[in-house]
Amino acid sequence: MFETISRSWKFAKISYGIIWDFKHLLAFPILAGVASLLVLASFALPLWGMGTIEQWMALISDENAQPTNADKALFFSLAFIFYFCNFFVVVFFNTALCACVMQVIEGKAPSIEYGLKHAAARLPQILAWAFVSALVGVLLRAIEGVNEKVGRWVAAILGAGWAVLTFFVVPVIVSRGAGPIDAIKHSGSTMTKTWGTSLVGRFSLGLLAFLLTLPAILLAGLLVVGAVITGSLVLIIVAAVCAVGLLVIVGSANAAADIVFRAILYNYATGQSLPQGVERADLAHAFVTRS
Repeated sequence: MFETISRSWKFAKISYGIIWDFKHLLAFPILAGVASLLVLASFALPLWGMGTIEQWMALISDENAQPTNADKALFFSLAFIFYFCNFFVVVFFNTALCACVMQVIEGKAPSIEYGLKHAAARLPQILAWAFVSALVGVLLRAIEGVNEKVGRWVAAILGAGWAVLTFFVVPVIVSRGAGPIDAIKHSGSTMTKTWGTSLVGRFSLGLLAFLLTLPAILLAGLLVVGAVITGSLVLIIVAAVCAVGLLVIVGSANAAADIVFRAILYNYATGQSLPQGVERADLAHAFVTRS
């Protein structure tokens, strides 16, 4: 166990270290977050104005309600369009970030301009991958709705398998410019050839992300509470802005570190160069397999 913790800490230091050395890379997850909020607002506000959201909430709260086929068609159609738009903006900026990480691994200094240009050059592949991801997302949502317990259980299993199969899709798009089908095939084959076919889990930066996020939440809460105690509206607004900014930075760092580590793992799995301080023997145990 201690060996696993030590190895995980080493991976985390390398991933967050790259973000620390090239802080401007945080722009990509921040832009992705802002774009996602804009996508959400562009769907939620019109639906709220038309009363559609209220109708859906009434159907959900009423156990005896039976949605019509038209209601289901509208819901899943809008869900697909929303998933597609949201996946597109997230994958676009993740692709830009991953391209910059590949530059860092090669010993080059990345720039935001380079990342955006690389993502723009992969626009057809990103659009196609967003379409496939949205389709899978809607299908999993439909499976969940078939049966409250069994549907969720089946969807969770299928979703976990899909996550492992597509783990390297973004690095594949960045390095090979592959379409969604080829990217999935290459991602899956890279995974199984390197770590086997009996994967039951993978290394995650979740623990360190939690350790970073917890004090940020506490500090943000103290800022807001302290400002509220003073009773000054100006201080409350300033504290709220600072708290939100702090949480955005920490959340962006966590999201960026995840992309960094995926890029490192992909380079390892495909026999490419690695950052200094990364040992291939450690990466061999990044995924847990059934004994």
